Amino acid sequence: MKKTLLALAIASISASAFAVDTSSQNSRNEDMFAFDPMHKDQFSVSGSVGVGSYYDTGSKAFYDDWATGLTLAVNYRNNRIVGYFETDLMLNYSTDPDAKAASSTDKHSGPATDVDKAWLGFDTGFGIASFGWENDTALDAIDGAGDNTYEFGASAGDASDAFNVVKFQGATNGFAYAVSYFETDDNHAKADKGVNGYVGIEQEIFNVYAGYETRDSDYDVYTVTGNVKLGELKLGANFWIEETDNGSSATDLTNTGYYVSAGYAVSEDLTLAAGYAGNTEEVGKTDTDYSYVNVAAMYTLAKNMDMGIDVRQDLDAGGADEETYVFAAGYYYF
Repeated sequence: MKKTLLALAIASISASAFAVDTSSQNSRNEDMFAFDPMHKDQFSVSGSVGVGSYYDTGSKAFYDDWATGLTLAVNYRNNRIVGYFETDLMLNYSTDPDAKAASSTDKHSGPATDVDKAWLGFDTGFGIASFGWENDTALDAIDGAGDNTYEFGASAGDASDAFNVVKFQGATNGFAYAVSYFETDDNHAKADKGVNGYVGIEQEIFNVYAGYETRDSDYDVYTVTGNVKLGELKLGANFWIEETDNGSSATDLTNTGYYVSAGYAVSEDLTLAAGYAGNTEEVGKTDTDYSYVNVAAMYTLAKNMDMGIDVRQDLDAGGADEETYVFAAGYYYF
């Protein structure tokens, strides 16, 4: 699973929607339904500028895939009313002639903009209840909790970003929980509808989560993820089962997989990490195995600047050619 680095880079910005400066409303917090006139102190603007590139030995091309560009995010809080808007302006370059000739819907087809998240919610004190025209689904928050590398970790194939997302997400006393309804397309009639969510335990030393997703296209995902911190060493694991009902035992698909990783903080600025992924696809009576390893390095240049590189090597590509993938990027946050 590609993490889409700018999306992860902005994760901390998105999380700040839960903690935007509320000093101007403190006197009203005793009334959970109070609503002050709108003013500039209720908004905060943040974002990132990034430069990144992928390379693989199959295409022998350098390509961007939503890594190079500008992301802007706006948080809003008025007492318990919260909102978030995020948009991306991406270069999406590629040196692959086939990608250059692709249609405008192709992810490597040239410069593009995208409204990545747009939602409005209510802080209940136990979590945020929200509706988003476009937003992360609940399961997206934890499906990669076991990945300590930079880009090429693997996790369950959940819906991730979706449309018309109704979500409740929160945590209290070390217990985390979330549930969401979503649609996989902005066209309601054509969209695949689904529900996902998770429960988890969050502690200073370890975190563990169990999640589930189902869609009306007879697709189900079960996942368990977690991590543990042992001094400067952090260990993690993702496990998942994906089941697709295609109408017969000969075509039904089951994907069972896992990803384990470790990260070690060599210094305050440098972290080294490695991971191993393995999964088996079962179609009828045919099993196909896939596996790879990846190694990564992440370096903090300054408080608001970092960079990293991740190299993935296929070990078993299910009968296809084993390829090598490289991703490198640097980001500035504001």
